[in-house]
Amino acid sequence: MRKIITCIGIRPDIIRLSQIIKKLDIYFNNVIIDSGQHYDYNLNKIFYDQLDIRSPDYNLNIKSGSHAMQVAKLMIEFEKSLIDINPDFVIILGDNNSSLGFALATSKLNIPLIHIEAGMRSKNWLMPEEKNRKIIDHLADMNICYLQEHKENLLREGLNPRRIWVVGNPIIEVVNSIKINMKNTNPFYLVTCHRAENIENKKNLNLILNFLGELYRRKKIEIKFIFMPKTKQMMKKYDLQFEEGITPISPQGYLEFLEMEKSAKLVLTDSGTVVEECAILGTRCLTIRESTERIDLIELGVNTLTGMDIDQMIDAVELALKTTIKPVSHYGENISEKICNILIGNSLKFNYEKDR
Repeated sequence: MRKIITCIGIRPDIIRLSQIIKKLDIYFNNVIIDSGQHYDYNLNKIFYDQLDIRSPDYNLNIKSGSHAMQVAKLMIEFEKSLIDINPDFVIILGDNNSSLGFALATSKLNIPLIHIEAGMRSKNWLMPEEKNRKIIDHLADMNICYLQEHKENLLREGLNPRRIWVVGNPIIEVVNSIKINMKNTNPFYLVTCHRAENIENKKNLNLILNFLGELYRRKKIEIKFIFMPKTKQMMKKYDLQFEEGITPISPQGYLEFLEMEKSAKLVLTDSGTVVEECAILGTRCLTIRESTERIDLIELGVNTLTGMDIDQMIDAVELALKTTIKPVSHYGENISEKICNILIGNSLKFNYEKDR
């Protein structure tokens, strides 16, 4: 049985890989390594518990820090694991700092690299995630894409089609595996805000908080704001406060958060994962950004970019509230099985010189 490493960087990686890991454990000697970038119980361990994933074999404990510090610390620690384990290949997912560190360390040691969630592009080069995902895709020996449009992005960038596969989006398997209990509750809007472009920019963060305050004044509907540690830190740094009607809530477990997404009258977020979950659940959702890599959801009419102008943001809310959302069906099925089939068939064939 071939030895592999499956890497987990942050909370969304645990979610998306939850069903895939269970399949990989059947067909491979699968070593799970968690970067420790997310280390609070409600951002990490609770997801392993609720999604019934075994605990990681290694935790690198890189924790918080600047972009450079996180990537550098991860490369140093992960290199030790790579040398010790000597895997046949390494699987990473996504575009966070941990993903980049995993990819760089793996590539430097000439170990075959698999990237799940390849080919997404926001066309916004100011986003740290856009830089990360493009570098990772070009380092990877096999790029596993969710949609055909993601493959086309990679082909336009000159990647060999032999290195690209389209399998569907694994988030649909995760959401569909969970029974969601709808709770009777007063109407509310749900907000998540964590991306660097929003929270590490005082002007943008202040604008978002002002927008939410204006939204409450107009609608008089409670706004539940998932208060991530980094957002809390930046609000304190910039001396910013929540306005009336905005209720900060600690990060939730996955089951609880899905129930909130399903129950919300409207979700406002800068998260790619939340946008996809809302599309599957049929919940109205707005993306608080000026660009997105989830172009498919814009084209399907189940998501809208708000931009960073308060009047435009309010207009986007009014439009969304008048729209009926049908759950999407284009994310495919049997994604975990497809990925395992591809890896089983190709794990003996990685050739750096031939296929790059």
